[in-house]
Amino acid sequence: MRNKLIFLFTFLFFAFLTAFSLHIPFFWDGIFFSESAVHFFENGSDNFITPIQVDTGGFPLYPIYLSVAWKVLGKTLLISHLAMFPFLIGIAYEYYKLAKRFLNDSMLPFAMVLLVVEPTFITQSILMGYDILMVYFFLLALNSLLRKNQLLYSVALTLLCLSSMRGIMLGISLFILDIILNSVFEKKINIKIFSYVSALVAVLFWAFYHHQKTGWFFFSPERENNHEALVSVSMMFRQFVFIVWKISDLGRIVLWVVFIFGCYYFYKKHKGFEFKKIVIIVLIPLLILICFMVPLSNPIGHKYFIVTFLSLNIGVCYLLQQVKTKKMQIGFLLFFCIMMVSGNFWIYPQRFGNAWDSSLKVIPYFDLQKKMDDYILNEKISEKEIGTQFPLIADNRYTYLENTSYKYSDWQKNSSINFKYMLLSNVINTDSPEQFEKIRSDWKLIKELKSGQLTISLYENPLFNL
Repeated sequence: MRNKLIFLFTFLFFAFLTAFSLHIPFFWDGIFFSESAVHFFENGSDNFITPIQVDTGGFPLYPIYLSVAWKVLGKTLLISHLAMFPFLIGIAYEYYKLAKRFLNDSMLPFAMVLLVVEPTFITQSILMGYDILMVYFFLLALNSLLRKNQLLYSVALTLLCLSSMRGIMLGISLFILDIILNSVFEKKINIKIFSYVSALVAVLFWAFYHHQKTGWFFFSPERENNHEALVSVSMMFRQFVFIVWKISDLGRIVLWVVFIFGCYYFYKKHKGFEFKKIVIIVLIPLLILICFMVPLSNPIGHKYFIVTFLSLNIGVCYLLQQVKTKKMQIGFLLFFCIMMVSGNFWIYPQRFGNAWDSSLKVIPYFDLQKKMDDYILNEKISEKEIGTQFPLIADNRYTYLENTSYKYSDWQKNSSINFKYMLLSNVINTDSPEQFEKIRSDWKLIKELKSGQLTISLYENPLFNL
């Protein structure tokens, strides 16, 4: 009965979350995948190749899934959100099964509470993030691996590797997990190679097919000078520091402190057979992601590590089981929840990035954006006269799935002095805060909207007609 109530609560939570977010458009990286989905919806998916400006090199599983849902039920935000709901329930179910493997019944509700207050996972759920598919397939594959269900493991692993480039990285981490769990806990190497054949064949077939169609494999010539360039040793160190920051940000620092203390405690006591498994499940995917991400200039995002965050929750709950009194357990849980909920509202200087796609403080942005669009239309200002930066340059065809295009000009492709107006917001993680400050001090502010921690401001260039 307890298990049914726990899962009923989780189902209702994600049902409410989906209903709450039905008006929220595609945002941040989701815009690129929405553009691919619109391309497939309008042109068919016969060759599975997306436009080069949004081609990530990986198999476009998420865009194809969206386009099929639109074909059947209609191309709307409502259908897009509803299409993600089964994966949210699937994640909750697989997470619950993973937690049940390591936790006693009294601790399972604690683990589910940490799931629903996890800032990055919940925000990505609201934003229809493509990481939702990847997290589901990872958890499904991990549980199948632990249960030794080879057929389901093979299917889940293949879909994981086809979900994105990071899905391939996580697939590699599962292979390494398989080796370690066998060698350390079963004292023998008993890898079922057949379980990996379909994933390997699918990835290789796609890589060569994609190369035949585009002339390149996994690194786009359109992106190689920015997000996919190899970096220097000093920059690698900087990337590593960024990763440490991202995984401990948004209140998770307290979870890592407890987890690291627990590792030290069990190591000193020579105990914790099950906890060792949890440690491996937490750290191996994280280390594999680090190894792939540190050498590249791609900006590090919080959402890249959702699978680590979810397994970390279970690890921390396992440690709470060792606390003797229920009051202390509840006290720790409340402290963790307060920290993670408060993490949604942590703000750093604009140039450092503020996890707008990974924390709930982004929610007011969408109403502000709509109100600013309406103001600009009412004032009969041409969108071509307005310069701004990502994500405000996103076309409404791909954010709100409108039938006509409406987008502002990309400031980074042109000098700000060539625009009559400039649209600024702290949701922009700008590389040029000095230019932002110059516009704020020298240009005329004609409209500013504020809500929560967000602002959107429209400035007029006083020198434009001189």
